[in-house]
Amino acid sequence: MELDQQTRERIDTLIHSDRVVLFMKGTHDQPQCGFSAATVSILDNLLASYETVNVLADQDIREGIKAYSDWPTIPQLYIDHEFMGGCDVIKQMFNTGALNQALGLPPPDRTPPEIELGEAAAELIRTALADNPGMGVHLSIDAHWNHGLQLAPVEGHEIKATAGGVELLMDVGTAARARGLSIDVKETFAGHEIAFDNPNQANANANA
Repeated sequence: MELDQQTRERIDTLIHSDRVVLFMKGTHDQPQCGFSAATVSILDNLLASYETVNVLADQDIREGIKAYSDWPTIPQLYIDHEFMGGCDVIKQMFNTGALNQALGLPPPDRTPPEIELGEAAAELIRTALADNPGMGVHLSIDAHWNHGLQLAPVEGHEIKATAGGVELLMDVGTAARARGLSIDVKETFAGHEIAFDNPNQANANANA
């Protein structure tokens, strides 16, 4: 797409509206795609506030930012008016500490957390790994204390913690929230499900 001058000037104005500007699908509180949600979660780990631009609300901006940045996908992050990249790039920068550096923040603590994994949960995970060779177990805990485990390819920049003989992969934000976490299996009416007991969440709620 050829970018017209009017749209270019509008994008210039948006990029200069704040030190950190995220072009995304949806809003900060209601992202409309998983990649935008993941990028918001990363930024929320580091910043109290930043500017977001909902490209779904303006087709000219949605297509124009791709031409402006010479980047084919959304979301797109700008820091100090400089294009940083999309979701995968930001995830890697977050885990390596490059994002902290770009924001002028201290480097992240990459110390693996101590996690307790019950034998039943460990067995479920080992079975899932055996059925999906080449995959890793990724633990996620977002800024709203939503916990999750999923199988996904190993990216190589994750923090690794071993519990119950199982290697758990996570980003630096999750690692900070996972210290002292217990993971086990509980029975429900629907069957068995993974349960998380996180003392950090209780402390956070008590101090809120």
